[in-house]
Amino acid sequence: MKSVIRMGLCVAALWGGAALAGEDWKQPGTGGSGMERERSVYRAEDRGADTGLYVLLGGGTEGYTGSNAAALNPGFAYGATVGVKPSKLLGFELNYNGALNDVDLAGPGGTADGADIVRQGGQAAITLGLTTTKLQPYVLGGVGIQNYNVRGASPVFGFVDDTSGYVPAGVGLRYNITRLITADARVDYNIPFAQDFAPDNDVGDGRYKALLQLGGTY
Repeated sequence: MKSVIRMGLCVAALWGGAALAGEDWKQPGTGGSGMERERSVYRAEDRGADTGLYVLLGGGTEGYTGSNAAALNPGFAYGATVGVKPSKLLGFELNYNGALNDVDLAGPGGTADGADIVRQGGQAAITLGLTTTKLQPYVLGGVGIQNYNVRGASPVFGFVDDTSGYVPAGVGLRYNITRLITADARVDYNIPFAQDFAPDNDVGDGRYKALLQLGGTY
């Protein structure tokens, strides 16, 4: 719960700073050539959502649902995304993501020195914007593959090393702060398939991830 609250505060701080940056960016210039003055009064809302290549890096939190929620503590998550938007609404992206979690049943500190569960994965996804504005909500869906490395005594409370697939489905909010700076906050739920990592591997025994990413659109 503390990780989720911290993530919410980070998102709120980001949007506040981004809004101030956006207002400064829209202020008209007081000198220079006519072309410079035209660029200085360029209004982001007239431009709306960006198109083109984008790259994002960030971190957040990841936890588990269903029967696995009580067994695994939420932990640090990280990700890197490369995508392209051929239009203001449609996007295609490749994402590398991972997380570090402890087994709650093992007590404080888990079973190993460091994270008990190290997960790494990659996914391909499609994003669909819900508006064409600079501040753009969107939905995403795709397919991915992931590897679980269970550290310490293995198997640990029924958790074992495993490579499996998953289906990510989520929502996000992207903000083009300037022409080159992009902020992205997203939350997704990942449905496992062909997974033997945990004692329970049903649809409801998946994982959630919240990421705050910064990068650029080119």
